[in-house]
Amino acid sequence: MEGGRFEEFWRRLADSRLNAHEEMPVEAILERVLGTWRTCAVCNLLWERAFYLASRWQYLLDEDPSEQAHFVASQTWCNRHAWFFKEVASPRTLGRLHRRLHARVIERMNGLLKGDLSRLAADDPAQIFQDLVGERACRLCGDEAAFQKVVLSELARGLASGALRSAFAASAGCCLPHLAALLCTLPDGDTARFLLETSVDQLSRSANELDIYEAETESRKRRYGAAADAPTRALVHWTGQRGMGQVWYERESLFRASWSGGSPAASGTLADDPVGVEVQ
Repeated sequence: MEGGRFEEFWRRLADSRLNAHEEMPVEAILERVLGTWRTCAVCNLLWERAFYLASRWQYLLDEDPSEQAHFVASQTWCNRHAWFFKEVASPRTLGRLHRRLHARVIERMNGLLKGDLSRLAADDPAQIFQDLVGERACRLCGDEAAFQKVVLSELARGLASGALRSAFAASAGCCLPHLAALLCTLPDGDTARFLLETSVDQLSRSANELDIYEAETESRKRRYGAAADAPTRALVHWTGQRGMGQVWYERESLFRASWSGGSPAASGTLADDPVGVEVQ
């Protein structure tokens, strides 16, 4: 099975979400995923991966003092993944972690109070924030970036070989941000042509479902069929599933800053092996 350090995740995904009780190669998992989920396959896979890691991580952070100490020292989450983690972790785990985080910030604030505070007026807010909480690196962001590369490369390979073309054409395809990322990953123009033509068909189907939704709404004869959630799925098509598009938006901000001759705001570094809970 391909996927490097994500091998265990693929196995658990097939077993728990796809009801596959035999060993499945990644290509077969992607084929089944494309036939199962009704919105962007890449977004859904990123969500499944983040949930898988956060679920295991919350147990370690509740029970393991060394893992708690590492978390507090590294400030290991961004705003997006903090709220994602909140949906997974128990209130007791969150309470314990934040009690220690509060103590750390109080210590750093007391250190600032001993120095010259007039310089703060001239500092960048990002620098002041770092003075308050320390250097941060979100391990879930790092894992997401690495996993997205794996998903895109596996999809690109299956589309180029033809093995995933029929499943992809029948599916909801990708959201536009992940479609752009996938197009950058494809090996040849023929595959890019197939992907764009298929995406036109998928968007046309979505537009047709929106027409049905509106007609049923206007006539007050809602049938709650395939078009019942068409507006929500259309939103996902445009911008990606909620909380799963950060890697793209970071790239977009880098492009815009480069295009305008400026430089993007500094962000936390991503570790090479961002999540240390991948126990095989």
